[in-house]
Amino acid sequence: MKVSYNWLKEHLPLEISAAELSVHLLKIGFEVAGHERLGPTFTGVVVGKVVSKEKHPNADKLSVCVVDDGAVKRTVVCGAPNVDAGQTVAYARPGAVLPGASGTSIKIEGRKLRGVESQGMICSRSELGLPKDVDGIWIMGEGPALGTDVGSLLGPADDILEVEVTTNRPDCLSHRGLARELAAYFRKELKPLGGGMMETQHPSFPVTVEDGEACPFYGARLIEGVAVGDSPAWLKAKLEAIGLRPINSVVDITNYVLHDIGQPLHAFDADKLAGSKIVVRRSKAGEKLLALDHKTYDLPEGLLVIADAEKPVALAGVMGGEDTAVTTATKRVILEGAFFNPVEARKSSQKTRLRSDSSYRFERGADPEAPRAAADRAAALILRLAGGSAARPVEAKAGVPARPAIRASVAKINAVLGSDFTELAVKGALGSIGTVHDGGAEFTFDAPSWRHDLFTANDLAEEAGRFLGYENIPYRMAPMAAKTARLTPVETESRRVRTRLTALGLWEAYNYDLVSEKTLAACRLSPDAQPRVAHPLSEDWALLRSSLLPGLLKNAQYNLGRGADSVRFFELGKSYAIRGKEVDEVWRVAGILLGPVLDARWQAARAPRASFYDAKAVLEDLLEGAGELVWAKLGEPGAGKTASDPLFHPTNSLRATVNGKPVATVGWLHPRVARAHDLEREGALVFDADLDWLAGREEAVARFKEFSALPVSRRDLALVLDKAAPYARVEAVVRAYRLEELQDILLFDVYEGKNLPEGKISLAIRLTFGRADRTL
Repeated sequence: MKVSYNWLKEHLPLEISAAELSVHLLKIGFEVAGHERLGPTFTGVVVGKVVSKEKHPNADKLSVCVVDDGAVKRTVVCGAPNVDAGQTVAYARPGAVLPGASGTSIKIEGRKLRGVESQGMICSRSELGLPKDVDGIWIMGEGPALGTDVGSLLGPADDILEVEVTTNRPDCLSHRGLARELAAYFRKELKPLGGGMMETQHPSFPVTVEDGEACPFYGARLIEGVAVGDSPAWLKAKLEAIGLRPINSVVDITNYVLHDIGQPLHAFDADKLAGSKIVVRRSKAGEKLLALDHKTYDLPEGLLVIADAEKPVALAGVMGGEDTAVTTATKRVILEGAFFNPVEARKSSQKTRLRSDSSYRFERGADPEAPRAAADRAAALILRLAGGSAARPVEAKAGVPARPAIRASVAKINAVLGSDFTELAVKGALGSIGTVHDGGAEFTFDAPSWRHDLFTANDLAEEAGRFLGYENIPYRMAPMAAKTARLTPVETESRRVRTRLTALGLWEAYNYDLVSEKTLAACRLSPDAQPRVAHPLSEDWALLRSSLLPGLLKNAQYNLGRGADSVRFFELGKSYAIRGKEVDEVWRVAGILLGPVLDARWQAARAPRASFYDAKAVLEDLLEGAGELVWAKLGEPGAGKTASDPLFHPTNSLRATVNGKPVATVGWLHPRVARAHDLEREGALVFDADLDWLAGREEAVARFKEFSALPVSRRDLALVLDKAAPYARVEAVVRAYRLEELQDILLFDVYEGKNLPEGKISLAIRLTFGRADRTL
């Protein structure tokens, strides 16, 4: 927020420099991000008059002028196209100093220009370091006497501070609001607000408020017989100093009051309001608003609007409409002063993506007691600057619920701050911002209507610390008891899974939880089944992901496109799914393997590539100790309730279940998904597991078993089986014998082809036997 130091001093007498003020503002929580000095930075420039103008004898674009500065007449060569005899101009005498580029200065001296002596310079506004209004020299008009110092006509110099106001302090988004904070800090009295006015007895337009909770207060005052024109110089100067463009006297007054005392106001042309009435209501389907920014907005149904008898004329708390704007042709003005619920203002601003100075304040919480006083102040200024007569205001008010008093004690405040402030100091500091009621050991505090951020004793402790000075709190270590941090089951399991997967050679990837519809389409996932973000920052972040694999596929595509030979990634994160009106969040772990398992070496002509069994082995490592796993192909009954997965190959993928619950899936990437990500040639293997389930399972405690120093005995068996028989069945049959000496079973060869009947396969297994107490 831009703050004019001169304007600030109209509310609070200050005798320190702007630089010193910046230091004090920082102490009470307001950082000054920028400091700009306004006002004349030139010397020796006076009001002069062009007595005559002749064409330069040696240059077509130059003129030879005679300028009278009230004391002497001098010849000046000027190149401005708009210079002419009889004009009152800003004349820099020889010896004058003008501002140059990058903080430098330029001294004006007499010199010859194309053979003609030029004594001084006729200046433009930009050459004086002032805002430019027209091209060419500054024509000042009649009024100032010749020889008058131009700097004295521009008023006193000013300092503009760029003050950072935190979102919880909307009460400080004005000059008076900031002055109020400084008054509490310096223990000074604010200057009273002026602005008395006379009003007639007849009321203004009828006002109807259909939702008192959304608009607890709405006031409208009719001002008739106004003559709208340019604002006076003092008002224009104030607005221009803080970066606002003057429009006309009435509109400028509403902007002035907004930045003066912090209450947004709006002025309507009363003759443009259909039906001579104002209705505060909800927008209807299909309604539009041509706003003051010259853009037409489609209003979603249910937004709070200000309407006449036919249509919306303003978006409540955000921006008015151009059709009812006050212009120089306006004769009758309706001045609005209202308080809108912050939630309503925020919703309207977000849904229309329309921001304004008013919405910035209303959505953070304006002062519910300020509209009437602000409207009175603005009305008085309108009568003073534009004339007319003001009617008695019409007000519709439901009221804002009273806030309970805050109970606190000096001991509590000192305990929170670690300070030893006296009772007198604490109550004095709090009394400068609100009302303190003594009550023995405890006291109660009534927060003013503009302080929406004060609710608890801790809030009061912060105020005491700000105004009594954090530097006055002694530096000492507070006693504390160390507590052992406890991990959640998911955090514990995540650490185990991360350790295992990195040990197996996989790299961890991090992706956003948000995805686009385009990403889902490439993964054969329907966007209708995904939770949708209400107000996405962009189309790329419009939906919450239901799987971690889309992000990993993009990671693989990115790395392969930049020369990587292989990809071995995993990710831990949340997936989201719609369940009725709720959104389920499930922690999952997913991974992708693609390309050679090892780098190419001289011993082998070609490095082995990742196979289905590599991916399955990784997943089995994670599921070790998870219980009795049952593997089934996707599409088969044993694969669980969801018999297919759009990301996995329909026939070359397996799903693991435990007690009928699907816990993990592994397999080749679906060909269409692989094609969409340019991974079809490489052949990608992917896996996905339910991390929440892994974290919640009961895992047997691992115990150390001493190694045997005795030799073992191995026996190899070659078994001819049906090709469709799973190896897991072979291992289960062997283990069913419960041989005490059996230590390990290893499948070391698979053969099919010559010398075997069609439909048969040979599996060679090695059985390892041994005992810890003796040899076999």
